[in-house]
Amino acid sequence: MMGVNTYTTLIKSLDSRAFELLGIAIATYYLSVFIYALRWKIVLGGMGKTVPLTDLLKINLSSIFVNNITPMSRGGGEILRITWISKKHRVPVAVSTASILYERISEIVPILILVVLGVSYFATHLILFVMLLSVIVVVIWFKWDKIIRLSIRIFKVNLTQEDLVRMLELRKKPAVNILAIALSSMVWFLDVMRLKLIAMAFGWSPPLTFLSVVSLANLLFGLLAFTPGGIGIVESGLMGTLTYFGIPSTLAISVTLLERFISYVSSTVIGFIALMTSGGVEIWKALRLH
Repeated sequence: MMGVNTYTTLIKSLDSRAFELLGIAIATYYLSVFIYALRWKIVLGGMGKTVPLTDLLKINLSSIFVNNITPMSRGGGEILRITWISKKHRVPVAVSTASILYERISEIVPILILVVLGVSYFATHLILFVMLLSVIVVVIWFKWDKIIRLSIRIFKVNLTQEDLVRMLELRKKPAVNILAIALSSMVWFLDVMRLKLIAMAFGWSPPLTFLSVVSLANLLFGLLAFTPGGIGIVESGLMGTLTYFGIPSTLAISVTLLERFISYVSSTVIGFIALMTSGGVEIWKALRLH
């Protein structure tokens, strides 16, 4: 991770317009966090559980902090989310785990859309690729129950038969599925737009198709990272991706620094504040003892 002096030098190089764009980029990040909380509330509601949106937002912010200081992407944060609503809102562990798993499954469609946008940056036969992905989406929909059951086995979620039926029946609730997929798609769009805004702060306006490639690469590096918050790995991966496509190294470093300032530095600070002020410290301490 770059030092404080590097960030200070970078900030001093920005003009007022750049700061405006950076402010909007920060806003898009926290709008994404809010959307994640809203999506979680909708999924939990579809499974018959009601948790206040403000509580879910605080839990999500706190989970980001835990993710940023513990090894492996999302590992500690997801455990915190599951434990928190199970202890404080009496949601069974199996149900809270299933709700998070369902969130992840709802991201399949937007990720496929992102893949299409990314491939369109290179492809000359985009129509054929879109048709192929359309077939994949249709297959996923008709094999939804099998995908759910397979995911449950892979992640070893111990659901009762009643909870399993409740989770499978979410497919029969169009409003829940449409909203979950739409909100997931919105998050990915905001992720790409955040990169766009950061790039524009340096006078560079890359096409969204190119940024879709970068966003996918960023996702991959984040999933493969084994360091807390992906420190070192995500930065190297993002800078490497940008320079591989011919972006000057100075610009690649600048974009990476600002992106990580938003998604890692600021989120760690805000997440810590949320954890300390929302009653999650006891839960986190209990998890650390196990």
